[in-house]
Amino acid sequence: MTHSQCPNCGAAVSLADDVIADQCVFCTSPLVAGTAGSDHADLVAPFALDQRAASERLSSYLQGQWLAPGSIRESRSPEKLAGVLVPFWAHDASVRSSWDAMIGVHWYRTETYLVTVTRNGRTTTETRTRRVQETEWFPTQGTHATSYTGHLVSGSKGLPESEANALEPFDLGSALPYSPALLAGWTAERATIPRSSAASVAQSELERATRPRVQRFLPGDVTRALSVQSHIEVRDVRLVMLPVWIATYTWDDEVHRLLVNGQTGEVVGKVPKAWLKIGGLVVAALLGSLLFVAFLLLMAGVSQ
Repeated sequence: MTHSQCPNCGAAVSLADDVIADQCVFCTSPLVAGTAGSDHADLVAPFALDQRAASERLSSYLQGQWLAPGSIRESRSPEKLAGVLVPFWAHDASVRSSWDAMIGVHWYRTETYLVTVTRNGRTTTETRTRRVQETEWFPTQGTHATSYTGHLVSGSKGLPESEANALEPFDLGSALPYSPALLAGWTAERATIPRSSAASVAQSELERATRPRVQRFLPGDVTRALSVQSHIEVRDVRLVMLPVWIATYTWDDEVHRLLVNGQTGEVVGKVPKAWLKIGGLVVAALLGSLLFVAFLLLMAGVSQ
């Protein structure tokens, strides 16, 4: 635990180790923990969506989840909606790749063929032509260079990388240099994924992201047997705090979570399924199939 004294009421308030900023439990005044320099973010991006706008995005999203329980779909607001500044590691990197592949170049030939047609009761054979695509393959190799700015990796153990990727993009251009005042009034999480672990994730993600860039760069019409070897040089790494609204709903005695990008309003998360609805759809599909088969049998009997 870390400790902070409320500047308003003077209470000594404890903050969880993974929290940098929160509100005083006695008077709701904003608190920012005293942190070491290594804990400070480099940049903080403010919220563009307020709580009401985030709640409206959630409501609209849930309305489209037809298999969700009715109590959640019709919910106008979550049980809890908290704005959290979540830590991300932002990587600037250069990637140099060497590649080899088989490149296919299309060319076309005209083919003549015969077809039998019947007109006015008379059957004749006609000669027609059609355009046929052929592909000629060539081995080739080369190099490719690209760069990435602000490639994000979650710095929070509470935000899996898959969900973090789904929440993106974030506008780092709106981020401001770190100041405790930017955290005041918000829950701000301390980075719980170290820089070295995030670097390993960034390495894998940048390698995967580079392959389609190389493929788009290649000549020819189609490609096969593409092999890419990349060398990644990270030029800079910054710790940035990005705005995320976290909403919780309870269903069947379990708490479910949805996330809202505090800049774009993108909603991410799994919504529970109402199994009675799913069962009803399955039964309806089976009944529909049985009725269709019965109709076909009836029509077959009538035709006889």
